Amino acid sequence: MPDHAPSKRGVLLRAKNGDVIGFDETGLRLNLSDSVIADIHRRLPAGAQVLPVDAAVLGDVDAWNLREQGEWYVFDANLPGAQGTRQFRRKITAAPDASAPDIIADTSGAVFGVLAIGGTRRAVTADETLSFPYHVVTTGDDLGPAGAAGTETLAPTDLMQRLTEQTRDSLIADEILRRRHAEHRALPLLYARTETDSSASITALIDGAALTSFHQTVANLCAAARALGKPAKVLSVGLDFTLEDVLSTGPEWCAAMHALMRRITDIFADHGLRKPLFTAVFDAGTRDVSDSDVLRAQWDLAWNKGGHDHVYAAPGYMFALDEFGRPTDIARLQMAEMEACAIEARNSDQPWNCPVLLLAEREPDNPSVIRCRGEGMGPFVLDAADPLNAGRACGFRLEGDSAGAKITSVQVDAKDRNDLLITCDTPPAGEGLTLCYAIGAAPSDDGMPANRGALRDGFCYASRTGEMLHRWALPAALPVH
Repeated sequence: MPDHAPSKRGVLLRAKNGDVIGFDETGLRLNLSDSVIADIHRRLPAGAQVLPVDAAVLGDVDAWNLREQGEWYVFDANLPGAQGTRQFRRKITAAPDASAPDIIADTSGAVFGVLAIGGTRRAVTADETLSFPYHVVTTGDDLGPAGAAGTETLAPTDLMQRLTEQTRDSLIADEILRRRHAEHRALPLLYARTETDSSASITALIDGAALTSFHQTVANLCAAARALGKPAKVLSVGLDFTLEDVLSTGPEWCAAMHALMRRITDIFADHGLRKPLFTAVFDAGTRDVSDSDVLRAQWDLAWNKGGHDHVYAAPGYMFALDEFGRPTDIARLQMAEMEACAIEARNSDQPWNCPVLLLAEREPDNPSVIRCRGEGMGPFVLDAADPLNAGRACGFRLEGDSAGAKITSVQVDAKDRNDLLITCDTPPAGEGLTLCYAIGAAPSDDGMPANRGALRDGFCYASRTGEMLHRWALPAALPVH
């Protein structure tokens, strides 16, 4: 019998700084470096064990309780913005040759998209400061919230970046957050992106670079949500393509707009997203462009949705323009506020419809009076203060009149809250007699669109710009029967 039993411990691989692989009665033993341990923890799925980390890795940031969670640093911090002290996250590593990843809000629930597609005016950006700068993000491709503008092909990415400039859509996202914060509701992560190109017709837009980029943006939104372990949802898709269309007739524009919405709905279905809400501002033209087939064609879209969930948030004549026909900085904020109202309402299964005029017909017992029938969420109001300077006729005028009739008064019918009685000094005549509201006005020089009106409903909203915003009626051109 041997004097001693074989050893049950030993070393199979030794390095200068210690044993690497050994064995004992339980099997092999591995001694791993701290960097390898950290790498293993980074690869663990979300919700797995986390490692505490020194907050100094974030730089000079007022942060604490930092830990690793998968590919992310997650931490508490006191950062600029109205969100207060909250939990944030940042990717641990950046892509090759990229700058350090951005800090974004760590939120509950889905990642919500606020997307848009349209012409060049929708791509305008400015330097407004967001109230919630860590809750509004965009695609992490260094193009910003205005996207590629039809000039390059988008790359697939699940990265997200904070915004250094603002589009109307990022302002909409920020406005939604401001309202939710004021009501002590959850503050989600909102992904804002606009895709545009220089197409000269809406048919070209459907077949052009903007829609191709939009398709990739939807894919990138879904990828970014998956990277966070969250679902992707879209609050709205803004449609903005009217004056840019210099080729289409009115019917062609309407048919193509329905086709565009179908294409976008199909894109959403391809990515497992629900049918989108489409929003728009009813374009009322500029200071000197007040009429066109396309501008008039918007009225058809106001009442004929073609099965799509589409809403006009406001008419464009209520917003100030610069000399190039673009909304001023104040107007862009007000547009965002009105679109946020519509988006919040419709995504809560609440109605949102601007007053729309549907039919004009002569009164049988008085040919000098035209009855204009409409539809609204509440009683029609003719604003006596006339804040938009619509004049005595409240924005109405007669087109194709051969009798020289002039409108002397406009009033809401006391017996029907959505009927207007428009009285003329003499019976108007003409085979093509048309009653126009906020369409075809003479050029203006007061910083507002040439078209304007004084008809609204009872809705009002105190804008942070200091003005009271109303839900004004949509422009219309109605044949008089």
